[in-house]
Amino acid sequence: MNGQPELYYILVGFGLAFLIALSIREKILGMIAEADFVRPNFKGEKIPLAAGVVFFISMVGAVLPLFFLWPTGLREHAILYLLAMAGATFLGLMDDFWGSREASGLMGHFKALLHGRLTTGALKALGGGVLALILAVQLYPGNIWRILDSALIIALSVNLINLFDLRPGRAGKVFILLYLILLPAALGSPEAVMATMTLGVLLAFLPADFKARAMMGDAGSNTLGIVIGLTAVASLDGYFRTGYLAALVIIHIITERYSLTRIISGNVVLNYLDMLGREK
Repeated sequence: MNGQPELYYILVGFGLAFLIALSIREKILGMIAEADFVRPNFKGEKIPLAAGVVFFISMVGAVLPLFFLWPTGLREHAILYLLAMAGATFLGLMDDFWGSREASGLMGHFKALLHGRLTTGALKALGGGVLALILAVQLYPGNIWRILDSALIIALSVNLINLFDLRPGRAGKVFILLYLILLPAALGSPEAVMATMTLGVLLAFLPADFKARAMMGDAGSNTLGIVIGLTAVASLDGYFRTGYLAALVIIHIITERYSLTRIISGNVVLNYLDMLGREK
């Protein structure tokens, strides 16, 4: 999959994913609001929660008409991505529906588990770890070390996007940044097509997110994270792979001790980027 055909797959996939997401976004938000599954945003306004289900639904709708036109390698990866997104969306919905804020952070959830109390955060982390391991085995069968580091990268990537989903548009911006970082390594592979289609869906959703009209929830942030994780483990190698994993570990260590929102608001550049596009 090289050159002109790959560019064609990327452009068509991106355009179709964007249009489908744009066409169903308001319908999905209306459906969620009608079911009264709403939660106050950071301004105290009640808005639809778990609106990130738009990502998986739109990707299924975009892949279906293209599936049999794609080469075998791209079809196989499309199935892997859709299964990964389905699992991530399910785990995210579970946390959105039943989640409690009594425990926070990975350590908080696992401390609660050690004391005999199962939280949705711990269940999501355990389920996400199993899902990451399954995906890693599919990508690198028989390579135990590559399986283990791939599973870790996928699981931490999922949680990374989730960590940033505290203000409108923030998680989406992190996805876009990581997509741009990974794209040069992914070009020429099926991962570039699937990640770019996810980008198209996200861009159709972001206007509602920026205006704080919808909350993507874990159903959305988990799905974005697993796409980034899959793209990273399939595309990165050598020092780039090690550097990406090290960055994930460092960010998680920092966020266990310090508030991410405080770090961002206390830095002029980060705060500017965080507020970019968001309604005051």
